[in-house]
Amino acid sequence: YSLSDTTKSFLLILGTDLLVGFHSPRGWEVFLEWLLRHFGLPENSDFMSLFVATFPVFLDTVFKYWIFRSLNKISPSTVATYHNIIE
Repeated sequence: YSLSDTTKSFLLILGTDLLVGFHSPRGWEVFLEWLLRHFGLPENSDFMSLFVATFPVFLDTVFKYWIFRSLNKISPSTVATYHNIIE
């Protein structure tokens, strides 16, 4: 898309944080409460705490693995820039 490698890396970080919602545990709680209520299941605060503590991290890991697996083939320099940004 004729973007610089730094811009691509920044957009990857921004996109994963926005899509996964890793920084918003309350957002995950609201979503899970709605989902449980929608299916008529009882709300369990222990389950919700465990879910909010583990699922976003797992989802973030899988999402980044998928991105960089395909991105390594397309643009290795973007991956190198991304690693320099997060270090």
